Amino acid sequence: MNNNQVVRLERSQIEQASTISAQAFADDPVFGYLTPEDRQSRLKALTWLAEKGLEYCYEYGHIYTTPDLKGIAAWLPPEKSSFTGIQGLQLIMQLRLYLLPFYCGWNKLGRWLSFLEITEDNHQRDMGTQSHWYLALMFVNPSYQGQGVGSALLKPILDQASDEKLPCYLVTFTEQAVKFYQKNGFEIIRKSQVAKDVPSFWNLKRDTVNS
Repeated sequence: MNNNQVVRLERSQIEQASTISAQAFADDPVFGYLTPEDRQSRLKALTWLAEKGLEYCYEYGHIYTTPDLKGIAAWLPPEKSSFTGIQGLQLIMQLRLYLLPFYCGWNKLGRWLSFLEITEDNHQRDMGTQSHWYLALMFVNPSYQGQGVGSALLKPILDQASDEKLPCYLVTFTEQAVKFYQKNGFEIIRKSQVAKDVPSFWNLKRDTVNS
């Protein structure tokens, strides 16, 4: 039996998956910059963020997990991978991002606004109007990292993107994650910071030529 069998996430699993996601990102340097210093408050904020993101992605039917929720790969399809103009405003409303200060603190709001602006500017600069798949959320439960779970979760859409001859795009926050994505065919497009002495993040793309 394949221990890394991949299935689609059920709506009833979103709450549990959000809790696992918060634990996976609790020590992430970028989220440490964007969320409260107090660990319990940070976990609460990260759980809320993951829940909103998964609820949004769920509508498009491309969230992959394992039967025992070892991890999540949540994708946005090509027609939903741009966040500019009206679509960006709709995204803010659907994700309820106007509530960010109540979960992350008013002192973090400026950081979030800068981070969201830079990441989307990079996204538009890197991809423009090119049709592509967007990896919105990816994590593996820390207890199962290094066991091939992440690669298994990526495979359904990487295979589909190859068949469709479409690129895939993502943002990630640690050098360890960068190496993982490189092993799965992604290449670094740019490395960015919100401000000097702030943790870096990376934009990566998997081109059809790498498929």
